[in-house]
Amino acid sequence: MINLLRFPALLGGLVLSFGINSCPAAPDSAEGLRRAQSSRLPQAETDADRTNVFGISLLVKLMAAGSGENIVISPLSLELALGMVYTGCSGTGADELSRIVGFSPKTDSQEVLFPGAKLSSALPPTVTLKIANSLWCDQSARLQPAFEAKVKALFDPQVKSVDLETADTMRAINDWVAKATENRITDLIRQPPKPPLVLVDAVYFKGAWEYPFSATQDSPAQFNRERRGSCQVTMMKRSLSALYLETDDFQAVKLPYSGGGLEMVLVLPAKAAGLSTVLQSLSKGSWKQTIDKFSEASGTISLPRFKATFRDSLVSPLTQLGIRAIFEPSKDFAPMFEDTRKFYVSNIIQQTYLRVDENGSEAAAATEVQIEASAMRAPIKKPFNLVFDRPFLFAIIDGQSGQLIFTGVLRDPEQAKL
Repeated sequence: MINLLRFPALLGGLVLSFGINSCPAAPDSAEGLRRAQSSRLPQAETDADRTNVFGISLLVKLMAAGSGENIVISPLSLELALGMVYTGCSGTGADELSRIVGFSPKTDSQEVLFPGAKLSSALPPTVTLKIANSLWCDQSARLQPAFEAKVKALFDPQVKSVDLETADTMRAINDWVAKATENRITDLIRQPPKPPLVLVDAVYFKGAWEYPFSATQDSPAQFNRERRGSCQVTMMKRSLSALYLETDDFQAVKLPYSGGGLEMVLVLPAKAAGLSTVLQSLSKGSWKQTIDKFSEASGTISLPRFKATFRDSLVSPLTQLGIRAIFEPSKDFAPMFEDTRKFYVSNIIQQTYLRVDENGSEAAAATEVQIEASAMRAPIKKPFNLVFDRPFLFAIIDGQSGQLIFTGVLRDPEQAKL
């Protein structure tokens, strides 16, 4: 388990939206997202909101790129992997990571603070949240003792000295990830990695609903996709009293997991708004302020059972968000290696898994950061009714801080059947 300093009042960077069944649906195209989203991150109202703005903005970029109908990402896993990079980075690279991701600036008088630091240690025993980190350093390279000591103190990673460019090392990394994610992610690395360093973070979550759905209430229903028309899903349904929020653009509800602490936020865009409008709205304000506006209400919810997986390189969307220096050879990694060469991050891969059914949710994520040397390269009280029968966003968050652990969009349940 990692033992990190807690980021002040971390927000749960969840991207979600829900809407009322009243107006005709507006087109929700990737092109519209591209036009609406600039390369700059929205301005967060507080420093604590920056990590959630980062997670929301990354999801927007992936949607705009058309990288998949259904997207599940773990901002927490990515932030922790980049946090290990930040610990051994200086100069422009460190400045960009601090500003874009939301890490506290490095100063002589202040410890480095990382988002989601103590989530796993503060949860009830009924919820499983495991976080693990590892560094795989090639035998030809040597880490700076100061960096190795600091990254161990902050992230408690396993540090391995290996021959990176071998099939055995590839299998060893995948075995480590599989164990850390309860075998939900088994093939993160698909070719032997290059020297000198690979950093890996893994996150695993499992929680039962505080108030489960009854399988006897399941029924077939139609889900209206953005493209390719409608498809049939198995819809779970229940009446409940829950924290609820309704705006002109969406309806949203919080479903707590047993024991308290973590919860799933579900956001259904209004038919007239669509995912793009809601995402833009959420990315321009304070996520923490939004989730604090929920109030108790009674109603019903109909939610499809689904299982979604996702895998992609995050280099392009991160570059669009303003993280550029770490991807170019430079001396910014001098605090990390006992080597005079220039280093750079050659790739960042994230792979995720999420299952939502009558009993609760299970989710896993693994993030790999490959570092190479330049020599090797070129409030509503009325009853509500929520029917998630069109594309929607979802997230798993820490109920107290709002810290985003997993978030994503379900746009085509035909590709996400259990």
